[in-house]
Amino acid sequence: MKKFLMIVMALLTIGSNVTVEAQKKEKKAKKEKKELKWEWDGKLSSDKDINEYLRSIDTLYHRVQAYKEDFGSFTLDESFFFFDNKLYSISCMVDDKGRVASRARVNWQFAQAYLEGSMIVLDMANAGLSSANAALKLPKLGLEAFSFAKYVKGGPAVIAKGTSAIKEIRATCLKNSRRWKEMKDGSLTDAATIGYMGFTEEAIKKLNKYYYIKEIRMDDPVYTETIVKYRDMTSDEISEQCRDVAQRIDNATVLPEDKNKESDEEIDFEKAMKELENEAK
Repeated sequence: MKKFLMIVMALLTIGSNVTVEAQKKEKKAKKEKKELKWEWDGKLSSDKDINEYLRSIDTLYHRVQAYKEDFGSFTLDESFFFFDNKLYSISCMVDDKGRVASRARVNWQFAQAYLEGSMIVLDMANAGLSSANAALKLPKLGLEAFSFAKYVKGGPAVIAKGTSAIKEIRATCLKNSRRWKEMKDGSLTDAATIGYMGFTEEAIKKLNKYYYIKEIRMDDPVYTETIVKYRDMTSDEISEQCRDVAQRIDNATVLPEDKNKESDEEIDFEKAMKELENEAK
């Protein structure tokens, strides 16, 4: 009996330790996700090098915030539907408000996200070279150092977290753009060729400008994974689903057109991948 109680106590201790460790990891994860704040008020010191450093950090911080807002909100939306004994995928890119972006806007978005991100990462690296010099100059400010120390010491954190955020968004954009190209290749040149399934004339125009519709062949792994849910559906249920898809297209809100944010060019994947690999070394 005594041995049994010892075993139970040991198991309870292990469980307690596991719980404590899980809580620690959860707290750590929450702490890591905490947004970095840069609150320099623009006040300048008596040292021109420190001032130049603070200006560069301030500029980079706001560039990162703008970049995250402009390029970190687009997500890939892909769904499937079954019509006339064929399985199709329908895909688009939406922003954080659920608005659909045109194909030309998506191309521009991906290209700009990658190019702008590369420039910010490079500028971050250059600013990092000045961090040590700015820190060394702090003591020379005398009492004035108390007002600027936290900003100078906060510079490396802005550089590190900003660079990490840019790389993450850029990598996601590259991944999504590759998938977007896969959806484009082999897609229908005109949604009207799919046959009647409830698409209005306006919906077809929207499809041809904002979406890609692609027939999924039986030899595609996605076919096997997706077709299962349609096998037990009745013809009425399948027709209802098609009507739902058509209705969703009709009701979709699109991003306002902007000729300055449209492009037919796509990312050079090989070049982009090499850049990412070099940065990772």
